Amino acid sequence: MKNKIESIPANMTVQEASEFWDTHSVADYPSNIVQFEYKPDERVTFIAIANDFMKQLEKKAKKSGISIETLVNLWIQEKLAG
Repeated sequence: MKNKIESIPANMTVQEASEFWDTHSVADYPSNIVQFEYKPDERVTFIAIANDFMKQLEKKAKKSGISIETLVNLWIQEKLAG
């Protein structure tokens, strides 16, 4: 006898959906359409950076043990606060 597959919970938060799909396979739910709405808490903007600066940023970030994104955001935060 086949194991009964539980139904997909309705109205899950992004966190709940993430936890659910960490332990379930979409292959077990072939007839279900999985939809969710995601609204990020903040807007993310991408800015072009010259290659020479990027190489320097990579070195600084690696030396600091953080990502380039974190390094740049920290620097911008410091500059705006000052």
